[in-house]
Formats: sequence, structure tokens, C-alpha cells
Amino acid sequence: MFWGLTLAAMPLGEAYAQIGAASDTARGVTVQSRARPDYDPLGVRLGGYRLDGAVEIAPGWDSNLFGRKNNVVSDGFVDERANVDLRTDWTTHALGASVTSDNRQYFSRSALNYNDWTIGGFGKYDFNATTNVTAQYRHYREHLDVYNFDVQRAGITQPVPYNSDEVAVLGQTAFNRLGLQALGVYRSFQFEDATVGGVQNQLSAQSFNTVIGSLGGSYSLAPGRAVNAVFRVQDISYSDALTRGRDSFTWEALGGFQYDFDGVWQARVAVGWRQREYRAANIKTLQGPAVEAVLTWAPTQLTTLRFNVNRTIEESIRADAVSFQRTQAGIGVDHEYLRNIILGADLRADRREYESPNQQVTDALATVSARYLLNRNMQLIGTYTYVRRIETSAGLDEYSRNLVQLRLRFAL
Repeated sequence: MFWGLTLAAMPLGEAYAQIGAASDTARGVTVQSRARPDYDPLGVRLGGYRLDGAVEIAPGWDSNLFGRKNNVVSDGFVDERANVDLRTDWTTHALGASVTSDNRQYFSRSALNYNDWTIGGFGKYDFNATTNVTAQYRHYREHLDVYNFDVQRAGITQPVPYNSDEVAVLGQTAFNRLGLQALGVYRSFQFEDATVGGVQNQLSAQSFNTVIGSLGGSYSLAPGRAVNAVFRVQDISYSDALTRGRDSFTWEALGGFQYDFDGVWQARVAVGWRQREYRAANIKTLQGPAVEAVLTWAPTQLTTLRFNVNRTIEESIRADAVSFQRTQAGIGVDHEYLRNIILGADLRADRREYESPNQQVTDALATVSARYLLNRNMQLIGTYTYVRRIETSAGLDEYSRNLVQLRLRFAL
């Protein structure tokens, strides 16, 4: 109702004035992907390279730092984010490197501060117009938040940092309407021990390495319309002898389609089956449907709605749980109120299902945002998020959480 009233209240001349170039109305262009030549950062040209970068300062307030029903603690914080990206602007082949930093400092709860960063690079070699291979490496320094369900169940009241190295190789080619793709990924997760109340939590014992391989194919029925299939395998091996029983092997097969129905509705859907078997005989095989689906609807050229659902199997850092099936679903809307004012709203649900112990938890999140493009180099972004734990069978209380943040972004 709100979006309908907003569109109805907008003068027709102003609405049409926002849509100018043919690229604005091309099939598949959404509010977020639309180019805005008057406001998009230009970057810095360095010969055959382009340098892009941005810095953000973002004060905010969190009403429930630990995600509790009782003994609620709130605090203000400041985020500092930065990223630099350098890549070639060649017609064939490509090289690139990037660095990101994401830090948060709380006003009163310094134990919750974190400093995340990543660094990496990639290279792509083009054999011809349809065949190429890409290799990349990235190192991550990241964390799990204190309101993460697994962190809460482990009794940890501070961020859980970890280091990760990732190497990936992707090859793809096409024969007329048939496209083929092969992907190999190696990634490590090295967790750090956490000491809470004088008690050390041996989180490093949950460190593991994973190798993923996938083969996929697609057949083009028409421009923007294709059927596809993918087969993936994943091997997970734990680093500590005490947790070797958690080692697992997973396979999954999915089939679906990518379809542009009429330029207004577009969908990418893949449905199949996923199964994970463990080294230890006492750990039950985890299996179930695998779903990856995104539906996009553009009721007007100034409004885009997104619907998505994703079902995966993920690892837990808890000693008393190994893996869980996770279902995430959401609906989001983006509206170009003015050429330089983008409004957004998102509603998401996140459900985790554990086999042993038999536990379930469901969180719901609602976010509204407004992005004001001041010029090519500056943006002002305001967000409000409401989080509600609506179901839990794991002995933890349901809770509510409010998060307010204002970000000032400077870009090259």
C-alpha cells in the first residue's frame, strides 16, 4: 500500500524524467543495478587499470547486544569500513586485487569490538570469446557475532574470530547453446580459543578445511531463457584429532532454470537433493532438499521486488552439535523515489534445524533503509533493523533487538 501511494503521489513528469537512456529500461535492469551516470563514482584510471575505493563512517546503536530476553544490554558503536579494488580494463584477460577492512568500536563494551579484513587477487585467461579460466586467492580475518545462535549455545559472550584462506579455480566454455562450467574451491577455517569468565573454550578444535568441486551445464532455449543442472561434492576434514569424527562427505544434485518471462518477471530456480555422511558411525547422516531460488518482479521501472529462498547444510562451532540444515527466505523491495534517493525494505526469516541434539531456532529480521546520493563521491545511508527470535527449542529465550545506523560513504 505504501509503495502504491508513493507512486501515485509522484508527478508523472518527474517519474518519466528519471528514466532516460535506453539502458535504464533494458530487460533485467533493476533499481539496484541501474547505472546512474550523474552519481556513479568514476574511479581512477591508471593506464590499463582502474582503481576504485571507498571509506565509510557509520555510528549506530544496538538495543540488545547479546540477544537476550533478560539482562538486556544496549550500547552505541561506530563502524569504520574501507575497500580498495584495482583491476585491469583490458578487452581480453584480466587481473585484479582488492583489500577490505571492517571495524567496530563500542562506546562502553570494548570486549565486543572487532577488526575484520580481507586481501586477495585474481587472474582470468581468455582462450576465446566463450572459453576462459579464472583463478583467485583470498585471505579472510572475520568473526561470528555474539548473537549468533551457535555462539550463544556455546556460552560465549564475545565475538569469535577466525582466519580463512580460500583458493578457487573456475573454468567455463560454450558450444552453441550448451554452456559448461567447472569449479574447484579449497577453504580453511581456523577458529581462535575464547576465554570467558576465566574458562577457556577450545574453539580451535572446531577448525576445519573444506574442498568443493562442482560441474554444471546449461542449455539456452532463447535469450534470457535456459535450463541448467549442477552436481557438487564437498569434503570436510577437521584439524584436531578429537574432532576427526566430524569429518564428512557431501554430495548434491540440482536442476532448474533461469528464465526471463516478459521483462517484468525473472526467475533463477534450482531444486534437488543434498546428503552429508560422517566419518563417525554415531553421527546421523544429514540429508534433505536443496533449494536455490531467486524471483525478481519489476511492477514499474522505478520499483523492484525480490523473493528468495535458500536451503543449505552448514557447520556448527559447538562441541555438542556438528552440522545443521539452514533455510533462509526473504522478500525485499527497492524503490527509486528520485534519481538520487533509493528507498528499500527487507523481510527475512532464518531457520536452523539440528539433528543431534534435536533443536530448532527461527529468527525474523525486518529492515528499512534510505540511500541519498549526494554526488559522485558521497552517499548518506540510514537503516533501521528489527530482529525477533520467534521460535527456539534449545533452552534459550526468545528476544527482540533494534539496530539503528547512519552511514556516510566517500568513494573515488
